[in-house]
Amino acid sequence: MSTYDLILSGGTVLDPKNGLDVRADIGIVDGRIERVESELDPTTGADIIDVEGKWVMPGQIDTHAHVAGLSRNWDPALGYGMLARAGTTTVLDMGGTGQTLIDGIKRLGAGLNVAGQFGLIPGLTIPVGDLNSGAVRRIVSDALRQGCFGVKILGGYNPFSPETTARVIGESNRQRAYVAFHLGTTETGSHLGGVREIPGVVVGGRLHVCHVNSYCRGVLEDSADECNEALSILESMRGQLNSEAYHAIQNGTSGRCDSDGNVMADVPRNCLRLRGYPTTIEGIRQSIRDGYGSVVAQKGGQVYYAKGDDALNLFDKGRSNVGMSFPVNQPSSAFRMATAKNDAGQFTVDAVSTDGGSHPRNVAIQSTMALVQFGALTRLEMVEKLSLNPAVMMGLTAKGHFSPGADADITVLDPVANQPDMSLVAGKLIMHKGRAVGSGGTLLVNPMGEHTAKASGLPYQVVDPMESKLYAGYAD
Repeated sequence: MSTYDLILSGGTVLDPKNGLDVRADIGIVDGRIERVESELDPTTGADIIDVEGKWVMPGQIDTHAHVAGLSRNWDPALGYGMLARAGTTTVLDMGGTGQTLIDGIKRLGAGLNVAGQFGLIPGLTIPVGDLNSGAVRRIVSDALRQGCFGVKILGGYNPFSPETTARVIGESNRQRAYVAFHLGTTETGSHLGGVREIPGVVVGGRLHVCHVNSYCRGVLEDSADECNEALSILESMRGQLNSEAYHAIQNGTSGRCDSDGNVMADVPRNCLRLRGYPTTIEGIRQSIRDGYGSVVAQKGGQVYYAKGDDALNLFDKGRSNVGMSFPVNQPSSAFRMATAKNDAGQFTVDAVSTDGGSHPRNVAIQSTMALVQFGALTRLEMVEKLSLNPAVMMGLTAKGHFSPGADADITVLDPVANQPDMSLVAGKLIMHKGRAVGSGGTLLVNPMGEHTAKASGLPYQVVDPMESKLYAGYAD
């Protein structure tokens, strides 16, 4: 009888929690790490995968992606396969509903662990207008009961007043719902001004600050100065905030315009202003003609950025209500946010994410590997940003490391090709050589969502929010 269900043999094992950066074998039993040794007897493995020359890290956890949103002109659930091909093993969706999350996993799941944030969209998922305390309390509890991990405030698109924003954060904290915020209220916007508001809306509470690099595009100040100020604010609230940044130059936004032809959301208005375009439907159309704006589109089972006449046709056909993208994220800001540390040598921004999923910009692994090659991060720091810190952020105590008994979620990297080579969830392959081979998925829920998770028929895991970095040591 074999000792191990699977042995990963001969790779360079990277595990910052246990201080491992060494050639070793990994033995897996029943979907969990059994042993990490310099050499395991190959006859003790029911199956062996040779990973010599590869880097073997705990599975990459993407703390900001999109797989369950309310679709426009493409199917967000295609993001599961896109993330699997990118080496991801666990994803935190940033803005759907419990129903869209579960439906997508069943239809197009690729074997990932999936947690979802309930997107607060007035008139669609929640009532219109500012919300009183009772309404906020019901919205948060309903989100958790329908199987969401927490809630997300979409300030760049559906901003609340500062008072309502603070109310949502405070109530989420009271119910221990994981609360994330694409910054900006009705008083500021999705830029550095939104960062400046964080202390006032969070007060003594807890919050996940989404894609911090996207507030440092040079909208209010020089982008380098914006980075420095944003980092200073985040550092001043250490212990209260989770945060991540992404590296793709392309952003993701909406082209939706009102009946008067004015762009509705703050994010696309900022993108147009950066290049001197009017914030109107014709401004968007001209940006597409000039090759600046592109439209997120689906062809068959693939999502892509349409450009030129293709994009204009899609934009007009959708009457402007389409997903769009602009190349506005500055590499210098992304680099700064990925590598910045305080005087104690601690990273100020916790993680590198993609803000991708169903957007074709799932490059977190490649970009962070490149930072290792540039000497900006060590290999263990790379894993800290891609796996260990994300696991700590979310309270996934059995992920992000290779301790005995940990989940056998593993991403194998090819350092020569600078890309993920294969990945496993619970010891089972979900991606091999860039091809997604998994199906379904495991739902990660707050304790209040267990009934829905069980009723869904999907495998699920209940996560204790008090185990997360967000709520560790937190008391009302």
